Amino acid sequence: MFLRSPQFAGTFYPNDPQILKVMIEEFLRQVTREKLKVKPKALIVPHAGYLYSGQVAAAAFKTVEKQSYQQVVLIGPSHHFLFEGLALSPEGRWKTPLGKLKVEKSPLLAKTKVIFESAEIHLPEHCLEVELPFLQMVLTNFQIIPLLTGEVNPNQAAQELQSLVTEDTLFVISSDLSHYYSYEEAKKIDEVTLDAILAQDLQRLDKFGEACGKTGIEILMLLAQKNHWQPKLLKALNSGDITGDKTEVVGYGSVLYT
Repeated sequence: MFLRSPQFAGTFYPNDPQILKVMIEEFLRQVTREKLKVKPKALIVPHAGYLYSGQVAAAAFKTVEKQSYQQVVLIGPSHHFLFEGLALSPEGRWKTPLGKLKVEKSPLLAKTKVIFESAEIHLPEHCLEVELPFLQMVLTNFQIIPLLTGEVNPNQAAQELQSLVTEDTLFVISSDLSHYYSYEEAKKIDEVTLDAILAQDLQRLDKFGEACGKTGIEILMLLAQKNHWQPKLLKALNSGDITGDKTEVVGYGSVLYT
């Protein structure tokens, strides 16, 4: 049985459970919860170190606080491997300082040419791991379906994942925005990216948008179009807003789909 231990506790976020809880609670306390009449369907959230992007991530995770989901589908980019398709975590457990989360044997693997299992691809990757402590703080009794994107046609991937769309499923797309531009340049580029997402304009995002998890975002946009989900921007800033260093910044944004 696959057990993935936390690889980035102590670097991207605290490895002490109590310190981690307090940090996330403080991030959540600082954001106002959206008044929603319906249960959120999906979130786009950043995946940088908590000190940089925690408050942006919290704006999204706050919207699902105390909601009920049976499963959370996590989609993010592989930073370490080149491959074709979607890499699915093997059945087993993912561990964080806040406890273990279950990965079931997925029906996604039946008769698919797009999705395959790989422990190797998931082990060194941070982009999904960093979302888990936030999820553990706002939800209870859920399992996870972790997917990493390689070279894959978003339309084909969205078709494969449509079967997961239920009332009890939350999609979490892990992506930072632009990387290593000056502060003002990054703000302009991120605005173009977020505007394309909010306009549900796949062509504009594909041509002009910059995001390390762009494939996952495109998959989500296709699912949103098919299922009539509507996006809303919750928070956007960049690392220059946090550190004060505005020479080479990384952009972060959180988007809610209902």
